[in-house]
Amino acid sequence: MHAFFALVDRLSTAGADERTRLEAEIWDRFGVEKALLALDMSHFSLSVRRSGILFYLALIRRMHALTAPMVVMHRGAVVKYEADNLLAVFDEPADAVRAAIAIHQVIVRGEERFEVAMGIDYGRLLLVDGSDCYGDAVNVACKLGEDVAQAGEILVTEAASARLAGRFELKPQSVSISGIELRAFSVVPPNKPQDNTKT
Repeated sequence: MHAFFALVDRLSTAGADERTRLEAEIWDRFGVEKALLALDMSHFSLSVRRSGILFYLALIRRMHALTAPMVVMHRGAVVKYEADNLLAVFDEPADAVRAAIAIHQVIVRGEERFEVAMGIDYGRLLLVDGSDCYGDAVNVACKLGEDVAQAGEILVTEAASARLAGRFELKPQSVSISGIELRAFSVVPPNKPQDNTKT
């Protein structure tokens, strides 16, 4: 992490040529093509107001314990937990979607006292020491998981869906993220009829 930020810090005072060289070096050393899964626990503010922060912290710890094995089982890696959020990376979006489905299933089967929403994008991002990540795919996945997806929902971007090769049933929808209109897809859970009542 120190080496990454040492390079980033030099960008602010670099001339045009050096800036181009530094950016190329940063992307060469830390750039990867990955699927990024962003998970957010639903109803955070309401739960804290109703039950108190300690109760919710216990739920966050429970979420950590349930999700980490599901990420690893589906060939992913946890990048970090931050507050009630999880960021994880996968080589392919299909593995990220399988992990997301498994996470929802284990939460439902365990009759847990919380729900989660998830967003998945695919693209080039900066993965630093396996402990943090940056890039457009990270931003979009986080926006989908935190701001757009409903509790129990998995949303994938067009870039992620293009690599799924029809393995999952997807329901298209248009979303707006920070004023940018995007096409996203809601993953229809296995063995659950598709809801055609909403437009």
